[in-house]
Amino acid sequence: MNNFAEPTAAVVDELNARAFYDKDKTGAPRAVRNDLGGSLPGMVQFVQSHSVDPSGNEARSMPRLTSQKEALLLVTPDPALTNIASLQVTVLRNGAPLGVLSMRQPDEIFRSDYANNDGRPDYVYSRRAWSAVLPWDWVQAGLELRVTDNQGREGSLAAGAIDFAAAGELVVHNIRIGLLTTPPGGSHWFRSNPAEAATDYLQTIPAARITAAFYEDVTLRQVMVSSGVIYDADKGETSATTGDVYSGDMRGDTAKSTFGIGINLANWGVTTSGMSGQVQPQVTQMVTAHHARGVYTNGVQTHGLSGGNSMLTLINSSGNEFSHEIGHHYGLGHYPGQNGNDYFWAGHHHDSGWGFISYRKRMRANIHWTRAKTDHLAGMAELDDTYTFTPDAMAGGSFASSLSRYTHYTGYSTKIRIQPAFDRPVFASDSPTGYRKWDATTRTMVDFSPAIPASPGSVWYNSASGKFLAPRRHGVPVVTLLGGYDPETNKALIYPALRGNWGNVFALPSQAVASEARACWLQVDFAGGAQQRIALAGRRMQTGLVNKLHVNLAQDEQPARAELLCQTPGQAAESLYVLAIPTNQPAMAPAVVVGKEAGYAALRAVELPTLNTALEGLAGKPLLNLSGNARVLYDSWADDVQGLSAGAQQVVQQLRDQESRALRLNRWLDAYGSQLSTSEPARQALDSLLVNLQFNISPLLPAAQTLTRSTGDCVKIEQVNGVWQPYVAAKAQCTGALDERWLVDGSQRIRSAAQPSLCLTHGSNISLTSCSIQNDSQAWDLSALPAIKRGNSCMDLSGGYLTDGRGKLIGYGCTGGGNQKWYGLSLNDNLLLPLLRSRNVPAFFAYAEQRATPAP
Repeated sequence: MNNFAEPTAAVVDELNARAFYDKDKTGAPRAVRNDLGGSLPGMVQFVQSHSVDPSGNEARSMPRLTSQKEALLLVTPDPALTNIASLQVTVLRNGAPLGVLSMRQPDEIFRSDYANNDGRPDYVYSRRAWSAVLPWDWVQAGLELRVTDNQGREGSLAAGAIDFAAAGELVVHNIRIGLLTTPPGGSHWFRSNPAEAATDYLQTIPAARITAAFYEDVTLRQVMVSSGVIYDADKGETSATTGDVYSGDMRGDTAKSTFGIGINLANWGVTTSGMSGQVQPQVTQMVTAHHARGVYTNGVQTHGLSGGNSMLTLINSSGNEFSHEIGHHYGLGHYPGQNGNDYFWAGHHHDSGWGFISYRKRMRANIHWTRAKTDHLAGMAELDDTYTFTPDAMAGGSFASSLSRYTHYTGYSTKIRIQPAFDRPVFASDSPTGYRKWDATTRTMVDFSPAIPASPGSVWYNSASGKFLAPRRHGVPVVTLLGGYDPETNKALIYPALRGNWGNVFALPSQAVASEARACWLQVDFAGGAQQRIALAGRRMQTGLVNKLHVNLAQDEQPARAELLCQTPGQAAESLYVLAIPTNQPAMAPAVVVGKEAGYAALRAVELPTLNTALEGLAGKPLLNLSGNARVLYDSWADDVQGLSAGAQQVVQQLRDQESRALRLNRWLDAYGSQLSTSEPARQALDSLLVNLQFNISPLLPAAQTLTRSTGDCVKIEQVNGVWQPYVAAKAQCTGALDERWLVDGSQRIRSAAQPSLCLTHGSNISLTSCSIQNDSQAWDLSALPAIKRGNSCMDLSGGYLTDGRGKLIGYGCTGGGNQKWYGLSLNDNLLLPLLRSRNVPAFFAYAEQRATPAP
């Protein structure tokens, strides 16, 4: 009888992380609310941009569950329930079954976006919650959950017990504008990397879909401002005003009003408005982000750091600038919830929600991973005397995430302004009205005809029905005509035709609905001979100021010429401006759509080639190890190998095989490792298993080596307040003992020979933390010894000298100095150590040393 047969029970990866939500703000175990009816009581949460309850979220200043958006389902069984080995959830909608999902065990919960490098611990959302991912089209009104365990107990969450919010959508247009000069450069992430930007930002807001569109860059050699003045760069002219990041007449009248608002109005079928006025109806949730700079009396000035009213004037479209300025557009002010010197609501806290970064299979923590625990605004919370929380985008917006470039809004800000902003209609090509809107009674999106405002202000709606027109074509590549004109003086300027990759095109009226003193219109000629007359306002929309025009045309209809004309009754029409429109231009890259049926296909298409290259680079290596971005991409996309090369697919299969063999080894060590030191049959069984798993390498362990400077000083370990730490000891203290010896494995992790479960971990202060193949900060680059690198940082003796025979190890920018040269280590391809779980390392080390010792 084999007493050491391979176990068949699954091994769950150990979580070297604390639990966030399992304790409340006082540090006491959090009560498990019961949301389930039946014999399996438990708490239910849904995680999208925030972790929310099935209902009652408003009372906690939290948003509701967003309809038609993928969600992470969390079920925390009542702690009194015992012997739960498995959970599954049956999902129904309106009584019809959608599917059955096996739920991940609590220790399999998706990891956080941990980004700390000073030794403070990682967190996961919970160590008690079981989890499963609900597809986007399951998350709708009528959703019902039935949770069952291995003992047949069942708990149900009825459809009426789940509150839903609108399946809101956001369109972001992007354009770079040069005002009498060339457009600005910079970090225009939404413009240059739309798939990455849109996918990332969508995870931070309660919206179901986002469209990232762009226009080709434009240089304006002439610029018209609302006074009617036209500046001409070819005549050496500049703006007549000074300018800066927040000011300048071209900033307000041209970049913000004509372009920012004009593009939006064109997409709602509105052709004319006052140039100085920045009035717009905000029919749908749509913004135009522009990067602009202009020539003023004080030189070339870049505009930015401004947002609101569907316009974003940006220097950078990543980081908190984007999150903050679009926050103003949603209606948020600075420091939401501030009460005097109490900023509690302006930051995250114990109950403000984590997010789900679904395409990364990770969670977005509300913890500030790098700030000191006391570095926060007055009244903000602290976590476990260890971390502070991240402030809201409107309250400084500092954050540290390993996975996101955008700020995580608080649940409070999301509830009071952002989620209500997504109650607006959405464009719908399959609706006869062209729009749909959330119906709170039926909890569905229904056909809707937006009404023009009762007080139009400086906008010329020209609607006979009192409703906005339905687009005749939705979301197609467009030519957008923008410009300014004065119907009284006939002064006009139409800017070079803009090419955009997404826009709406309308059957626009040819005549004014109401009679005016003059008639003005655009006459558009198409390459095929067709003509279109588009009515414009025949009067000034603002007293003493000129109008702006904004019209979308379909690129594939080949508009070739546009003429602006005005006519006084009884007189001949007068031509104000003629614009030639280039035709037969190369096709633009399509707009990026993320969410709902589009999923994350756009980002996958961008990232798959990088993953493919990383996988092909592992071919033929004894240890297959992905780290850094390559590991993130593997975890994101490798569950579907379609699109990878044959070689990369083979490596994926080899990685899965390696992971399976490592699982079997750790499963065996979990069961029998404690017997290895006393049982020869156990050792023999492990000998055989290593052969079967193709892990029977010789030697089993890499050689223990010293890590020294050229002076003979060495790196040792010591225990301080119960925590093992590395330090540099003077040569006289170096004896070659175990506490100054190190092992390098095939993943280039550096382990302490005395504490082999601990690895040197990069950070501002180099620390010893539990070895994990998931912790990239432990993977060093030893290819350029004697330098030991991690990215652009090197292992460094702080200050370059010892004090009282001791020195500190730090990570510092590589300089090539003597304080960054380390000797004694050598590369090897040992594959066993990286594959062992830390809990099994001591037993395996003892076994390997015993096996390496010759029998007497």
